[in-house]
Amino acid sequence: MVIRDIANGSEVKIYASVGDHKIVLLTEAIFGVAAGLLVKPMEYFGKYMQFMEPSSVQIRNKRDGRIYKFMSTTITPVKTRYGNFHLIRCSSELEPENTRKAERFYIEKLGVFTINGNKNTLKNCIIHDISLRGMAIILDNETKVRPGDYLDIQFRYGATLHNYEVNAIAVRNFTIKDMPAVGCSIANMNVDFVSLVTIKRNEKYTHLDDVPATNLNPAIPEKEQVMEVNEDIAKQLIPERKPTKKISTVNPLDPAILEHVSREKSLREIKRDERISNEAKAIENLLDLHDI
Repeated sequence: MVIRDIANGSEVKIYASVGDHKIVLLTEAIFGVAAGLLVKPMEYFGKYMQFMEPSSVQIRNKRDGRIYKFMSTTITPVKTRYGNFHLIRCSSELEPENTRKAERFYIEKLGVFTINGNKNTLKNCIIHDISLRGMAIILDNETKVRPGDYLDIQFRYGATLHNYEVNAIAVRNFTIKDMPAVGCSIANMNVDFVSLVTIKRNEKYTHLDDVPATNLNPAIPEKEQVMEVNEDIAKQLIPERKPTKKISTVNPLDPAILEHVSREKSLREIKRDERISNEAKAIENLLDLHDI
């Protein structure tokens, strides 16, 4: 997908630097134009921002709900008939994040679990994060879990302290804050767990339907608005040529009109000058004879 395909109303975050300070700018996509993505104007201490160097951009596309992270080419202010905006340009195609791994949501809740169906001994744990594909739990230093072990995990979450039961398989061992942890894949997905992941996603992000689209001119369709903005931006990117002066058909370098330019006479001109000179001398001789 190219940047101009981002939907109207999509959330945009720009991670940039001003001097030695790292800043995060929040804005909203309006619509794609020929040169890039038009977004709402961004100010920093009363001035419009301009980034001529690549900047990290994150967009949550309203059309598909996916997160796109990429490096912009430039981010510059543009002036249109509808006001001042910013134009984000990107020369590469956009790839959605989390295409291979599901997004994780942190909950940090106490829970208990059994290993390989042994219900005689319950183990304590902390549910660190969950996703649609798995979860990570933190163990105490005395509990040993190996990859391939079956875990029956229970924990309570939410205002009503709903009890969630998850069947998982240990995949890998690692540490979280110097504590032993286990990454698990979900062996038996249930409706309760899917609902919890959905709730956590809605808590993290504004619901897509709640984000209003920006309509610059309700009197005309968005397609016509895009055409008008394209015209305005094109005038700024490629200034109109000034009318050219009328070119004279006379060659200004013609030696005949350049008094300071001398040139050698042709043989014909030399003979003509000699003939005129001889005729002048003959006339002078005739005049002399008349005086005698």
